[in-house]
Amino acid sequence: MSRRRLLGASLGGAGAALLGLSGCGAGSGSASAGTDHLSIWYWNGALSEKLLAASARSVPGVSGLKVKGSPIAGDYKSKLRTSMAAQAYVPDLACVNSGISEFFPDEQEFLDLRDLGAGAVEDQYLEWKWKSGISPSGRLIGFPLDAGPTALYYRPDLFAKAGLPTEPGEVAEATSTWEKYLSAGRTLKAKAPGKPFLVSQISYIFRMVLYQSPRQFVDADDRFIGDQEHVKHAWDVAVEAHRQGLSAGFLDNQPDYNAAVSGGRVASLLNAVWGINGLKNVAPKTSGSWRLTAMPAGPTNYGGSYVGITRYCRDPEGAFAFLKWMLGPENQLKSYQEMALFPTTPAVYTTSAMRRPDPFFGGQIPVDVFGPAAEKAPVIYSSPYEATANTPVFQELTNVETLGKNPDKAWRDAMNAAETALSQRGVS
Repeated sequence: MSRRRLLGASLGGAGAALLGLSGCGAGSGSASAGTDHLSIWYWNGALSEKLLAASARSVPGVSGLKVKGSPIAGDYKSKLRTSMAAQAYVPDLACVNSGISEFFPDEQEFLDLRDLGAGAVEDQYLEWKWKSGISPSGRLIGFPLDAGPTALYYRPDLFAKAGLPTEPGEVAEATSTWEKYLSAGRTLKAKAPGKPFLVSQISYIFRMVLYQSPRQFVDADDRFIGDQEHVKHAWDVAVEAHRQGLSAGFLDNQPDYNAAVSGGRVASLLNAVWGINGLKNVAPKTSGSWRLTAMPAGPTNYGGSYVGITRYCRDPEGAFAFLKWMLGPENQLKSYQEMALFPTTPAVYTTSAMRRPDPFFGGQIPVDVFGPAAEKAPVIYSSPYEATANTPVFQELTNVETLGKNPDKAWRDAMNAAETALSQRGVS
């Protein structure tokens, strides 16, 4: 038995806390069984169609290896979990969205990529992104795909009308803390014609302040820490923006939101790099009216994906060779050009292909903002239970903003709901 077959066959143990799976021989449940290719599942927009078309014919540099992509419509995560639970039709490789920690309790369903030689290429990738794919037990189950570095998107014309700085460097200095950012919002409201709002909704402020902390709602020992200062601070900053009337209170991609952003009623946005395309689609007539600068209080990351090799993979070494090719620096650059997937390989940030001026941002070069943000983003510990804990908090923030709920009561209700939801999953 070759090493690649041995690796696949030896990792079929139990330990799937969420899926309840038991051992099954590698390849026996593979979606590619009986074919001449390996399979990879992804959702539309996750991988380059051009590169997948090439790999379906033959992965360059790997004799005889073919990898065919299968785009999965609907609830991707549920379909992946269902196939794993059934131990049938499991892809050889699978994309996993930013919540890869949700799969950590089921880490044995994926191969440890370091057993396949991933350590040899680790230095090509963002440190925090690489570490975020490592389970608490030390197994690398997610290979870096794209990243979501964040920035402050702002309207220099509206800032100018309020007497605020307009150049990216000056705006970064004037909004270098969350307190200064809210102060700028007060100035916009008081002095700019039409009294534009600082932000579209306060949940973005909460999210970004929280993501600047290395800790979130649940620690590495599965203890609830969502009632501690790092979360309460994020809550307080967001609620203060609401109290001062600095938020439009519009949910993303709703008619009111689209009209507000298009019509200059929102002067700034806090978002990741992938928000560029959304903004261009929502407000195409504002092209040239936006700029980018560093986010208040420092960079962080919002979103980005991974690819894992499942324990059912018929050819682990071939699958890893595909990963190194598909997600290597050269092809990450091609994916950025084709689909705006922000690379996790910082060496390409200085290439001419990534340094093209964007007319939508007045000729600014986006990577000049997002590149440093990607490289300086903090290493965040994300528990498998983060979504369970943070969902009621985001809901209560929405209740504060849209229903006028008392913030103190909303905080208490959020904490009670989070602790109750976690206790039902065995987290104290």
